[in-house]
Amino acid sequence: MTKRILITGGTGFIGQQLVDQWLLEGHDITVFSRRPAWVARRWQHRVRSAITWSEVQGEFHWLVNLAGEGIADRRWSAARKAVLRQSRIDLTHEMANWATTTQQSFEVVVSGSAIGIYGADAGGPSPTILTEDNGFGQDFSAQLCRDWEHAAQALGARSERLIYLRTGLVMGPHGGMLKRLWLPFSLGLGGVIGTGQQYLSWIHIDDYCRAVQRLLSDTQASGVYNLTAPTPVSQAEFTTTLGQVLSRPTLLPMPAFVARMLFGEMSDLLLQGQYVVPLALQRQGFEFQYERLEDALTQIARTW
Repeated sequence: MTKRILITGGTGFIGQQLVDQWLLEGHDITVFSRRPAWVARRWQHRVRSAITWSEVQGEFHWLVNLAGEGIADRRWSAARKAVLRQSRIDLTHEMANWATTTQQSFEVVVSGSAIGIYGADAGGPSPTILTEDNGFGQDFSAQLCRDWEHAAQALGARSERLIYLRTGLVMGPHGGMLKRLWLPFSLGLGGVIGTGQQYLSWIHIDDYCRAVQRLLSDTQASGVYNLTAPTPVSQAEFTTTLGQVLSRPTLLPMPAFVARMLFGEMSDLLLQGQYVVPLALQRQGFEFQYERLEDALTQIARTW
């Protein structure tokens, strides 16, 4: 059955993949974006675009809220933190107000979040295993995600189901965390960051999109879902595996003090990892195509 879908963040790395899939399935899509001309070029006028909520017309079956400035794109100055909050929390409040004003009645609302909500874990080789049942952290990332989810709660009154996606490090060709790492590692300039013992909770872009599709179509799915592969790896293992896949050495480490000088508070994302598992997805029997990091990186290298 054709669905009318409204998506924010549709021009991002993940959003583009979802829109491409929905077009193949014949759905009617509206992308809420500040770049309507780009949207028209990217999908050759096959999707609608809106730059203000007054331009969003009609009723929708699915609402997918993935908008948000890149959390690791710049240092976390006070001004940058305000932008990160506005692009997530303020936009979600505006969306909820629009949904109420226009009397929307969604089948499902999927709203973005991230595993940063659990807080950074400096547990080294014996980390805390984090599931959807764990509480919130206290650092900036945790507060940002907590407030983002809280802003989306109002959409629950307009929908049969409300789903929160707590996203890990998404890996795929030409995007996600690998976009910045691919060139230096390809040149043999990669290396361990900090101690290398901190864990990275990752997911391949294909598994991410498959999981979202599963949650959208499963009428029993609601609540919080960690979108990570079931096999987190240490930063050292990630570095070694990426070097092996690219057949390059990984001999240039970045000590913790250098990361802190370069990235400031944001360096916590690199130096203090999280061991997050997708317990809710596993309970529903979701099968990952890429459970092993080596398989994921090998596939990405073939298509880069």
